[in-house]
Amino acid sequence: MTEAITMVPDPHLMESMRAVGYTLETAIADLIDNSITAGASRVDLLYHGEGDSYVAIIDDGAGMTSSEAQNAMRLAGKSSLSGRAANDLGRFGLGLKTASISQCRDLTVISKKEGELHGYRWDLDYLIQTGTWSLLRLSEDECRTLPEFSELEKHSTGTLVLWRKLDQLEATTGNLGSGLDENMVRVRKHLGLVFHRYLAGEHGGKFDIAINYREIEGADPLLQNHKATQPGPVEKIFVEGEVIELRPFTLPHLNKLSSADRQKAQVDGSLRDSQGFYIYREKRLVIWGTWFRIAPKQELGKLARVRVDIPNTLDHLWALDIKKAQAVPPPAIRNRLRQVADNIVGPSRRVHEYRGRRAGGGPVSHLWDVVDDRTSFRYEINRNHPAVVALAAGMRSNDSALLATLITMLEQSFPVEDVYNRLGQDAVHSPQTAEDDELTLLAESLWQSLNGNLGPELFVDSMLNSEPFNNHPHARGILENATKI
Repeated sequence: MTEAITMVPDPHLMESMRAVGYTLETAIADLIDNSITAGASRVDLLYHGEGDSYVAIIDDGAGMTSSEAQNAMRLAGKSSLSGRAANDLGRFGLGLKTASISQCRDLTVISKKEGELHGYRWDLDYLIQTGTWSLLRLSEDECRTLPEFSELEKHSTGTLVLWRKLDQLEATTGNLGSGLDENMVRVRKHLGLVFHRYLAGEHGGKFDIAINYREIEGADPLLQNHKATQPGPVEKIFVEGEVIELRPFTLPHLNKLSSADRQKAQVDGSLRDSQGFYIYREKRLVIWGTWFRIAPKQELGKLARVRVDIPNTLDHLWALDIKKAQAVPPPAIRNRLRQVADNIVGPSRRVHEYRGRRAGGGPVSHLWDVVDDRTSFRYEINRNHPAVVALAAGMRSNDSALLATLITMLEQSFPVEDVYNRLGQDAVHSPQTAEDDELTLLAESLWQSLNGNLGPELFVDSMLNSEPFNNHPHARGILENATKI
């Protein structure tokens, strides 16, 4: 039979605790933190939105004894200042309760350990009705009738956390059936992001998360395994006998990223908004896409990311909140982060500014030049480009004047604002590659105009350093054939 255990006198306190600020995805992530702390290798998230709706989180961790489960259901069951194991992702001992009741009115926890089964339940409606703060103890038979208990039974040890009376979700979605499906899309993305290093096995063991039996793939926002990502050296900051590790990464240019890579990198909607520090607490991502107001976010820095690994023993310095979603670096660390931020934006800027240089060669002769007047800039067509020189050389004086006028009009109408807006939305510029026959006609025309001033070898070498020949795979052969005509 169900037994009521009186815990504390004020039943209305639980209602006020619901407004801590959790979202569905951050609440579920907090429960998975507990599973990781319990040594789980797998977490299954199962939900049902029709009829008696529920959300269940089942893990194969160490489980809890009766006293451990009761303590887990207490408010602040563990002090934030007490010592913690390296894999303990908890903070205040509040996560299980506050995360759960922020989403539901009925929280049940069933745990298996040492061959015994223990179940406890918080029901907010029961608290209000009875006027007492009573934790309900469930019998083993009652535990076995609960949704998804069969999944817990597959494990020799583990824990089932069950949410029912999903009033918060129902209030925001209206229809729980479709609403849960839509919300779980965000949950999947969030869990793949914050636990990507665990899903990749970086913590030293196998770890899987599945939603309704569909496995979650990790989404590394630093693209560390991409061959074009540029990692920087690891730097260490020593604080109170502990080590904070920093490592900068410069992401590849957009043109080198697949659609899947761009989705991983666009954590906060755009690359520009996603630049900055990525704070990992025991390899769990807690803060991302911020420079902590020590550097501005700028377009040329949007490929800059800095991984910051902090141990859980320094939580008090970072002012980490209950949800593990906000943190403030202490002054000593902040000063070092400022130096790293200044250094990392440079490589990101160079990825944008020097894409026109040929590997192993001199600077490319572009058709467009940037003229920087310190406080302003403009684009001009390069009058010294071989194609422009050749075209002007074959014209009469009147036609040359018309060409100069046309070039000036093109420069004055360059769509700078449109280009900026498109790049700010991470649109990929895909220039059309010249066909071989088009390039052949251009090479022959240039050779006929310039062969009086350039020998064949000098002609080929100069053209290979000029657009559009510089990036074409058959450019040398085409240019050499043109000199034989």
